[in-house]
Amino acid sequence: MSSVMAEQHNVELPKFKRSTATWEGKVIEYLLAYPSGKTAIDLLLEGATSYWVVEALEGKVSPEEFRLACRTASENLSKKLISIQQLAGLNTIASVPDLTKTIPAPAQRTIAEIPQQQEDNNDIEDNDEDDDDWDMNLQPTPKMIAANKMLQKE
Repeated sequence: MSSVMAEQHNVELPKFKRSTATWEGKVIEYLLAYPSGKTAIDLLLEGATSYWVVEALEGKVSPEEFRLACRTASENLSKKLISIQQLAGLNTIASVPDLTKTIPAPAQRTIAEIPQQQEDNNDIEDNDEDDDDWDMNLQPTPKMIAANKMLQKE
């Protein structure tokens, strides 16, 4: 919803049709039959909004509304990317970014999936004081656990 109330007016997208021999036509046909309870137009606008909302709102809404739009679009598109990768049988699973933090998103694998490296005793110096820095008991955060559960369900 735009924070600029004085400039509100209705806009209309003209009707369109495509041959079912094209990808676009197959998408329209699929959405017309999709059992979500939403119209095909609503489903198309949902997807288009997730794809284009950031550019459409840039400089036109408050910073808070812009961040919300960015976060929502990123989450929606990330979920769709995960669904596409699963349907295609691709091994790459994208992580859903958490835009509320400034740290990079966690690795695409869970901590339990990362193979533990065996240290060669011949390469370790007895007087290495940096060893304490690597003696951390890393545990997944509740958000990481929730994200992994979400990925397993889809």
